Amino acid sequence: MPPGNFGLHKLLRDGREAKKPIVGSWLMLPGASLARMIAQMGFDFVIVDTEHGNIADAEMHIAVGMIASQGVSPVVRIPAPENWIVKRTLDTGAHAILCPLMSSAEEARALVSFAKFPIPRSQQGPGVFSGIRGVGSPFAPAAFGQTPREYTATANDNILIAVQIESVEGLNNCEEIAKVDGIDMLFVGPNDLASSMGFVSSDHPNIPEVQEAIARVLAAAKAADKYAGMFCLTADEVERRFEQGFDFMNLGADIIALTIWNGTELDKISHLRQRK
Repeated sequence: MPPGNFGLHKLLRDGREAKKPIVGSWLMLPGASLARMIAQMGFDFVIVDTEHGNIADAEMHIAVGMIASQGVSPVVRIPAPENWIVKRTLDTGAHAILCPLMSSAEEARALVSFAKFPIPRSQQGPGVFSGIRGVGSPFAPAAFGQTPREYTATANDNILIAVQIESVEGLNNCEEIAKVDGIDMLFVGPNDLASSMGFVSSDHPNIPEVQEAIARVLAAAKAADKYAGMFCLTADEVERRFEQGFDFMNLGADIIALTIWNGTELDKISHLRQRK
């Protein structure tokens, strides 16, 4: 099978050819029904957030399975670039991992090794990645619609590895991180990036220095022929970042939708509730 035959690799490649963005949602709350409902809404992917989200190991397995069952790519934001975490995450059948706080090329190379299966010596060569991932998950092949043998043979090509640039150290090393073989995407975390640079995190849209940093990460990804991702809250922002050159954007999140909609609608009747 050709590289990127499944999941986000195929979506992103097709998106570039068609000149359209790849847009997904962000899941921070647990629940099979919620994951399935969001996946049915028309998104290209759903990110299961196990870093800041209220989603534990078993709930991650359930969410990934529900998302994949709807023909949507499940992406998991892992809490840290630890070998056992990467293994548990990919064993759910996640099509991609998103790793926070990537700071150096050395860390990026280690992450790639955790996410790749070892391959036979006869198949090794330039551009072929052999890692240390353990073989054995009975769940992952189903999320790709493959047999276990097919999954093991093709996962190294089909699983997408994205890393978040969201610190001053990561920003300073973003060009070298982007060049690491096996890293497929640089993803900007604007809130943490702004905070690391010494600004109030939520003010990042209006801070020229942060916007220049975001443009630097984008340029590093493009120079290395890698994809670029961006955290977005609104449709207007998705469109603006796509026009800027980003390939992959989330559109809000489950918790954002709940709080914004409820807050907006509740405010509309505040005059009624304040009567004495």
